[in-house]
Amino acid sequence: MPAQRKPSPSSPATDQPPRTDPQPPARSLTRAEALRWWQAGYQAGHQAAEHEQQAAAQRDRLAGSYQAQHAADQQAKINALLLDTINALASLFTSRDNGKP
Repeated sequence: MPAQRKPSPSSPATDQPPRTDPQPPARSLTRAEALRWWQAGYQAGHQAAEHEQQAAAQRDRLAGSYQAQHAADQQAKINALLLDTINALASLFTSRDNGKP
């Protein structure tokens, strides 16, 4: 069996004097008190679940909004590229037509 070690002089347990006040005796709850505690815990859990559902719905709305905006941005880029391509092709055909009477 290993020998007991003395606490270090710098440990917090040695800085404080030992407690002399006894702990209050534990008392049992009445049925009504237990019911109130249970009800409070149930309501807190219910509120937490409702809050989580609201937060999930908000995340879903934000994700949907982001995806819609991202798709619109991509479509705008494609539209701009198509317009540039149409303009480039149109300038090729119009430059040939300008040379012919």
